[in-house]
Amino acid sequence: MRPPPVVTYRVIGGPAYLLAWEKHPDRTWWARLLWVEITRDGYTGRHARVIADDIAPIPGQDYRAVPRRGLDPRSYPPSDPTDPRDPANRAFSQNRGQQRRREAAERALNRKPEPNF
Repeated sequence: MRPPPVVTYRVIGGPAYLLAWEKHPDRTWWARLLWVEITRDGYTGRHARVIADDIAPIPGQDYRAVPRRGLDPRSYPPSDPTDPRDPANRAFSQNRGQQRRREAAERALNRKPEPNF
């Protein structure tokens, strides 16, 4: 098993392992990180979810194998049900479109909670 790639985490000012990318409900990308803090008493492993803007790539690292965990776009209700430019709103009939929006809203509300570590 290969270790995950390393990035620079700006908050700690040093390297951290990039475990996964996550797309949050507000549709922003976040990163799951793991890093080691060294103190006088020893060392401690830390982990966090951080917004993607707080990390920077390190040259020579291969980020292709980092898993991307996103939300199913079908689980989102349409942003504006009256917007005909949204492909989800183009129904054959108004009744069918309302049913699709209702089902999407129910799926979004009944989604499993994200892991909290």
